[in-house]
Amino acid sequence: MLFDLEETNDDLDDLVDATETEGDDGVFPSAKASSDLYGHLDIEQKLLQMLDIGRMPHGLVFSGPAGVGKSVMAYRLARFLFTEGERVADMFGAPEKPSSLFIADTNPIFSKVASGGHPDLLMIGRPVDPDTGRMKASVPVEEIRRIAPFMRKTASTRGGWRIVIVDDADTMTRSSQNSLLKILEEPPEKALLILITHRAGALLPTVYSRCVHLPFPPLGDNVVRETLRPRVEASDLDLIVALSEGSLGRALDYAHPDNLEVVRQGLSYLEGWPQMKWSQVQTFADTFGTKGNDDAQRVFRETFLWMASCVVCGQAHGIPVLERLISNLSLERKLKLYDTLAEHFSRCVGGNLDKRFMIMGAYMAFEG
Repeated sequence: MLFDLEETNDDLDDLVDATETEGDDGVFPSAKASSDLYGHLDIEQKLLQMLDIGRMPHGLVFSGPAGVGKSVMAYRLARFLFTEGERVADMFGAPEKPSSLFIADTNPIFSKVASGGHPDLLMIGRPVDPDTGRMKASVPVEEIRRIAPFMRKTASTRGGWRIVIVDDADTMTRSSQNSLLKILEEPPEKALLILITHRAGALLPTVYSRCVHLPFPPLGDNVVRETLRPRVEASDLDLIVALSEGSLGRALDYAHPDNLEVVRQGLSYLEGWPQMKWSQVQTFADTFGTKGNDDAQRVFRETFLWMASCVVCGQAHGIPVLERLISNLSLERKLKLYDTLAEHFSRCVGGNLDKRFMIMGAYMAFEG
């Protein structure tokens, strides 16, 4: 879309990349435990080509929107490298050249990586603040300083790899990133550092230039739709796919019954635009604007900013109220609508204002 909803990255993270999400048919596996790859076959082939010609770099940057599968690919590559010894030539000759990085979940390496217990794999990310229960704003420098000594240790298997995966690498401070330079300048043999980031531009040029950058684009709508189909009612599928904007992580988040109800209700009270159902809006605000409804409030903000962005870009996605807004508002009014909502949400969240006012004020932005 035209606008980058930065708030989404902080609150949602990479659902597909880092967490487990309940679906109608059970738990959607975490990145560490996922044997499936959704899209990005071209990136997989690039990695295979690097290995085939012996040009695997010591540093990789996987960048792209939240929830598109960057961490899934990182762990997929790690498992493949850890099983390298299984693909060497023996008395029966050289094994067939692999066409993918797939390692079956029956392989012992798979379970070691999935459990976080592989001795040659170090995983680093933003820790959870015990006081708030939310992830901290950045990866602590103390965690980053563990990388160099880890990568210099001898692998647990002869000639094996040592791999470090840093999630949310764009949140590293300058001092954290500077601590990586020594290991990137003088990397040990068969040591690999994978930096997963939503914003590659946040990395220092000295760090970025010593890595190979592989950008992950949003997933195609068909990929998201087919993955969601077993988990979502057909009547909701198109809306969730449009809302996700190519992020399977977001799609799974919005498909959760509680979050989907917020999306449905939030849209329904705009159906009569330019007239508003204010009594229903007030009830909606009283229900979801109270303490303890953080997820519902986040989903509400993301949905309304998405709608405003759609209006600016002229993308109605078959939603009648968006079609009317696109047809009836001037470009100046469309831009003002988005700016008003963004400023309103920022003020309410940053100032810790009453979230009932946040919800009511969002509808007022459409009325003005």
